[in-house]
Amino acid sequence: MSERKDYTRIMAEYLKAGATMLSLTCPVEGCGLPLFKLRTGEIVCAAHGKVLLVRSDEEVKEIRERITMISVLDKLEEKTLNIIREQSEGEDVDPREIIGWLEVLERIRRLKEMSREKQSPSKPS
Repeated sequence: MSERKDYTRIMAEYLKAGATMLSLTCPVEGCGLPLFKLRTGEIVCAAHGKVLLVRSDEEVKEIRERITMISVLDKLEEKTLNIIREQSEGEDVDPREIIGWLEVLERIRRLKEMSREKQSPSKPS
């Protein structure tokens, strides 16, 4: 029960910050804590942080696809950064080639941001 006291403090902080306590509970098995909607629109649990609420198998599939896409983009971003580092440390540095890779990096980051924006939690009824 002492753990619940810590969560109670966190829930009180959410309320002080202007969050709204929802009539929904955390979907994590065995949790049962109430969910809070932050001013940013995020749905959070005091124990588990950000929670995504889905109403259908279709929404689950869509979220999984976005998570997969972000994972792939993370790997591409890392590889692109490695290429930029290697090329910038070389003796025959071609700025145009590095600029081309920087543009690729910018596109990857833009795609990641777009995917994250679409991955906002559903609004509870």
